[in-house]
Amino acid sequence: MFNFRAYSKDSNGQVKKAPLKTLVSDGIVSVYADSVVMHNFDPDEAVKVKIIVADAIDGILAVSKDSPYWTGPVFATGLGDVPKGTQAVLLKKSDGTYIAVLPVVGKEFKTELIGENGCLFSKTFSWYKDSCFLDELLFVCGAGKNPFELIKKCFKRAISLLDNRCRMREERSYPEILEYLGWCSWDSMQIRVNEADIEKKCKEFKDKDIPVKWVVIDDMWAEIRDFYGEEYSDFKQMVDLMHRSKMYSYKADPIRFPYGLSHTVDMLHSYGMYVGMWYPTTGYWAGIDENGDAYKELCQFLLTTGEGVTVPHFEADMAYMYYKKIFDYFRKSGVDFVKIDNQALPQVHYKGIAPVGKTASGAVSGMEAAVGEAFGDRIINCMGMSGEMMWNRSSSGVSRCSNDFMPENRKWFAKHILQCTYNGLVQGQLYYNDFDMWWTDDEQAQKNSLLRAVSGGPIYVSDKIGRTNKEILAPLILSDGRILRCDRCAVPSEDCLASDPRNSGRIFKVQNTYKDSGVLAAFNLDKNGDAVNGTVSPKDIYGLSECQYAIYEHFSRELKILSYDETFSIVLENNDDFKLYIMAPIRENFAVIGRVDKFISPATVENVFDGNVILKENGPYAYVKDNELIIKQ
Repeated sequence: MFNFRAYSKDSNGQVKKAPLKTLVSDGIVSVYADSVVMHNFDPDEAVKVKIIVADAIDGILAVSKDSPYWTGPVFATGLGDVPKGTQAVLLKKSDGTYIAVLPVVGKEFKTELIGENGCLFSKTFSWYKDSCFLDELLFVCGAGKNPFELIKKCFKRAISLLDNRCRMREERSYPEILEYLGWCSWDSMQIRVNEADIEKKCKEFKDKDIPVKWVVIDDMWAEIRDFYGEEYSDFKQMVDLMHRSKMYSYKADPIRFPYGLSHTVDMLHSYGMYVGMWYPTTGYWAGIDENGDAYKELCQFLLTTGEGVTVPHFEADMAYMYYKKIFDYFRKSGVDFVKIDNQALPQVHYKGIAPVGKTASGAVSGMEAAVGEAFGDRIINCMGMSGEMMWNRSSSGVSRCSNDFMPENRKWFAKHILQCTYNGLVQGQLYYNDFDMWWTDDEQAQKNSLLRAVSGGPIYVSDKIGRTNKEILAPLILSDGRILRCDRCAVPSEDCLASDPRNSGRIFKVQNTYKDSGVLAAFNLDKNGDAVNGTVSPKDIYGLSECQYAIYEHFSRELKILSYDETFSIVLENNDDFKLYIMAPIRENFAVIGRVDKFISPATVENVFDGNVILKENGPYAYVKDNELIIKQ
């Protein structure tokens, strides 16, 4: 099924054939560079492998970088259209089966995929001019009928060959704090975040009886003297200011937090909330101010790049000490967890200083060691979807999977949902995906709410003071703020994998499970807002057993009884038309839907005993008996 031709290139552009080694196990082919030697490799293209696929291809999904920080889906029309920076490819063959190609990051080199001249290639590089020996795994690939099983098998095989320094999602822990509803300061207060306004927001939650259980104090709470005296009139001007500013001190800004960080944390704790601190790897977007207090204390753990930006050193022991100093301050202030942002150091700041595999593994291991010591598993990773970061985290379990939420921006939603769900196929194999914060009073609030309900990850909002809508949050949580969370990362249904729903005229289906029940949300993402159609079936949901199902639509309360292979048709009239289907297995003529006022209704059920439904909390609920929907108030 696969053939490979490999070439190596040196820094002078000289090209020669390169030896490869292939291993096959359980249908997965592992492709290695076999002791390739050069005087020095081209830092951007050490080895290039032509991946020859003989089969006819009907659809191509590439999950590719659109920046050093984020990835998203590209629906290529041919192998030559696979974009630079692709981190996984799924090919749908004309016979309905699939081929997957998954590049990896080794101890020194990184591999990505690219299409050129109608063909698919892997490109391996170190971003370091003095690399001269390559003997590493480049990528794994395979074929199969089930795309979800195939992708998982590829990841498991790659991890086993990379000395298990990475883990599958199922082997990572999900932080208990993130099982509850949260709030983040960013979209509300942005870089003017301050204690007084945070307390106003806490009072709002208390007055409205909204059970927010954790808060992230976001960008930028620390002392950034470049802010002093600066004004801006719009978002772009603010971002420009952020990106040219450096961190003066990692202590809380004395003007906006006049009593210190511990005072703010104590206040939040008094409202019954856990506290997380946003912290970018670089101190701030332009690094650390060499005239500031932070530099004086941390300088031995820092390096200054050729561009003059001062950032943490990539060596693991120095990276560990850098973060330990910061986290010691957080812990003494009572902080409960961290959100570590701007995780693209290897490409943005370390490129050319040392091989990418080395800079990434050192930076990540140092960071995770410090996080583990201070906060255990309580971390949200952010802006770190590039392969060198994704393949090197060994312990942390949660990672953002999309660009920033854009409030009151209708065009943004389609890009966002596609990023979040298709990234679930790749990053979601290794991490619990964080779909980012959102607003409950945005014009698309209910769609955003539903998307997060099926996400399988954290749920947190970022509403401005006075603007949080309790009714929008109610279907997501129990009375104590515990979210009704699905089992895994949300992904598209199989029939949506290889076509762009913005152009296909078809509904877009997002699927997940809760125990033995299926959850499917259907959206209209048509770029013109026209009506779309499609079918719904229990077989849309990966992992459901083959039996009869009660299909309950949340908003209309309509019921259908279907066998596993049966389908029914639906039409979504416009971009604001969406549906949520709960698929409950029928056993002995009985199926449980759960609380009908909650999106993930099966998660509201504590137990079922002798035909009696025991709920986690009382409320209106439904079950199906002898094919009849029964709703109890």
